[in-house]
Amino acid sequence: MTVALVTGAGGFVGQHLAPALRGRGFTKIVGVDIRPVEAALFDAAFVADLSIKSETLRVVESSSPTSIFHLAGLAHASEERILTSNVDTAAQLIQAVRETAPDTRVVLMGSAAEYGDVPLDRQPVDETQALNPRGPYGRAKAAVTALAMRAVRDEGMHVLIARPFNIVGPGIPESLVVGAIVDRLRRAIAGLPPRTIRVGTIASIRDFVAVEDVVDGLILASERGTPGAAYNLCTGVGTSVADVLNRLISLTGHDIDVESDRSLVREVEASVLVGSWRKAQLELDWSPRVALDVSLRKTWEASASRFAGLSS
Repeated sequence: MTVALVTGAGGFVGQHLAPALRGRGFTKIVGVDIRPVEAALFDAAFVADLSIKSETLRVVESSSPTSIFHLAGLAHASEERILTSNVDTAAQLIQAVRETAPDTRVVLMGSAAEYGDVPLDRQPVDETQALNPRGPYGRAKAAVTALAMRAVRDEGMHVLIARPFNIVGPGIPESLVVGAIVDRLRRAIAGLPPRTIRVGTIASIRDFVAVEDVVDGLILASERGTPGAAYNLCTGVGTSVADVLNRLISLTGHDIDVESDRSLVREVEASVLVGSWRKAQLELDWSPRVALDVSLRKTWEASASRFAGLSS
């Protein structure tokens, strides 16, 4: 019996991962989140704070997972909450697995933010690049990577890191740049012309990867990944936020003006960050398959239902 435990199950990636796991033949899929999750996606679901040892032990013991996908963790909050939701939960999860299910394969969600600023001559950045995170989220994810390395080195556990770059897809939250743009565009077209949106830095170049490709990479990492390894999930193609914005505006079918707003700029963001997926290809047989235009169209179309009550 193959049992998948998905933490952060109510989040963006978790809601895509659950049906993908079912399609890959997992016998049972268990979700856990700090808030109730959509029960239809899971065979069983828990509400638990995974930063608390007793709650984490309860979830792991009750679900008896063969694979764990640890997606829980805040990206935009106070530094204390970011550290607690990412690092403390990962530490408690590793400890619970060590005590109750040591043969479980654990995939911890990392982030491209772990790399920080990388010189252009070192891009596309691969997994040999030293981690040099700039902000609280990147530092938290780098600490999670360190936990994984320690668990493998000291305990021989099957723990590894999946390190996605900028994820795009249906259900993307407003906390991510594409989600924020989609939200502002939907509100703009619901109003009367002239229509305008405000944005922060749009000159930044990012590696945008489809959520469908990310969940495929997570599953392959669980099945084929080397303990202690990290795997970039990316496309190797840099696209400016301005380009993404223009593509989304074209999908609206409206003329929309864009205004710059310095208050929306995140100072810790690198100006250019593009990844290499060569290692994932060689070791996992993974490659990005969904084109950015396809992913943006799916994202835009899926967002319509959230704004159905707005009218011009």
